[in-house]
Amino acid sequence: MLILWILLGFLVLCLLPPVIMFFFPIANLLMRVLLTFTIFTTVRGYLGAGNLTLVISGVLVYLLVIKWGYMTASLYVFFYVLMAFNFLAVIVWGTNTVMNRRK
Repeated sequence: MLILWILLGFLVLCLLPPVIMFFFPIANLLMRVLLTFTIFTTVRGYLGAGNLTLVISGVLVYLLVIKWGYMTASLYVFFYVLMAFNFLAVIVWGTNTVMNRRK
């Protein structure tokens, strides 16, 4: 029963950002700006400062922020909450445990 409540909470967490973005235009703008800066800083961290960074960031911003903004915001908030609860560390630990057994 607890698993169902947790899954329901994750479903509500996924649906909350698009609903807020739809009803509050300032939240829509703020989330899109946040996503744009996140994409740009991530690409710049991997590729450094240059023209290729601007091109790749531009393509990603167009696809993820302009075209699929609601879905990207939902996934961003969902994974941000999962990382805040350190949920992904459990997955990494489990994968490491399974891989070490095979040796």
